Amino acid sequence: MKMLKQHREFLVYCLFGFLASVLNIAIFNLAHNNLAMQLWLANTIAWFISNLFSFFVTKYYVFQTEMTDYKKLFHEGGYFLLSRIFSLVIDDLFMIVAVLILPWNNLIIKAIDQIIVGLFNYYSSKWIFDYNNRHLMERFKNLRTKRQKERQV
Repeated sequence: MKMLKQHREFLVYCLFGFLASVLNIAIFNLAHNNLAMQLWLANTIAWFISNLFSFFVTKYYVFQTEMTDYKKLFHEGGYFLLSRIFSLVIDDLFMIVAVLILPWNNLIIKAIDQIIVGLFNYYSSKWIFDYNNRHLMERFKNLRTKRQKERQV
């Protein structure tokens, strides 16, 4: 029981990450294989929808942060999407190389891709939503502002 409590965030993230990955794969399959969209476009649409879902479930259920105001929501959402844009680049490159250059099955590659990207996303999300990290970021900003003021004097 102690181990479950200790690793609760990661386990809940894995559950919702799995659901977001299933959503991502299903949308990619529909867009690319059924609607004949280009690979990168289908992948990007799947990424956007699954990350929108992921933002809210990660915020509320994994890291259990509240929405105190819209400013905080947009601030966290901005960091969240910025970190996920990097994972989109990894996602798109991996899919293009594996499916278009090495003609492997796109759904198997998409599943492997979701595991790799999911691990990156967990750690970037933890950094964004973790209160202790946010406190450190605020200290860093204050220190930087203080040094800039000292240089002006």
